[in-house]
Amino acid sequence: MKHLFLFISSILIFTSTIAQRKTRLLTPITGHYKELAKLSPKALPDSSDRNQFPVEGLPLTTWTRLTLKPAYLIIPVTDFSIPHFPANSSLQTKAEIEFLLNLQASARTPEKVKESLEFAEVYYSPKATPQSPNWQKLRTNLFHMGRQIPWFNPAQLPITANFMAKVWADCSYYFWALKYQFNRTRPYMLDARIKNLDNTNFQAYPSGHSSASYMAAYVYQELLPENTDLFLKNAYDMAYSREILGVHFPSDSEAGRIFARQFVNFLLENPAFQKDLAEAKKEIEKVKNQSK
Repeated sequence: MKHLFLFISSILIFTSTIAQRKTRLLTPITGHYKELAKLSPKALPDSSDRNQFPVEGLPLTTWTRLTLKPAYLIIPVTDFSIPHFPANSSLQTKAEIEFLLNLQASARTPEKVKESLEFAEVYYSPKATPQSPNWQKLRTNLFHMGRQIPWFNPAQLPITANFMAKVWADCSYYFWALKYQFNRTRPYMLDARIKNLDNTNFQAYPSGHSSASYMAAYVYQELLPENTDLFLKNAYDMAYSREILGVHFPSDSEAGRIFARQFVNFLLENPAFQKDLAEAKKEIEKVKNQSK
């Protein structure tokens, strides 16, 4: 009887742990994202709803992102519950355009534009190798969400860097697959008054910068929970910078946040990911203790 009780108890603890992983919740929508989302996303009688991103002109390198081999996740893209973007003619999209125009008029200070353009270069190429000319920059980008922590870098955390490179590759595959699924146009393609400050010759929804930044924030939350606020603030700033540059609707940024939370939740159920996460955590704890 005692052995049966212990067995049942261990099953309950295991089940509870898995349930917690599966139900790691997205924090509530806030700020201008919340206010804009109150408006109707439904189409009005307007021919602009026929406008989509012109995929015919996309370079081959963009299409090859859909051939990335999985490191952890092998699930269909339809497993992600990403809401459809607001229709081009909707009240929400019209309000988002006005929001971007206001940013363009009031928030594009030289300092903010400089920062946003620097953030635009924060990405990771899963096909890069140590022989690639931008290898060190790409590896540093993996740690951008915790860049304010002095020892949080690829030189001191090589195991974590290799781990995050694999996670970023999986994340890239899925947000690119979603971009092709939704095929949303860019805001400056809908309204010529919006002057984009970055060249973005591919689909908008969800935002890749937002997706990858929130993904990194959520993974680093597992590794350094005491720095969760810092990671999320950095991810927010990254997403917002894309709006400053006029290349993303706020709803693109929010979709990236929603996707990232679901993506990391799927990873938390993956044994291979859990194993590598544990190794990264050991390395981080060691370097953190040495830095004290």
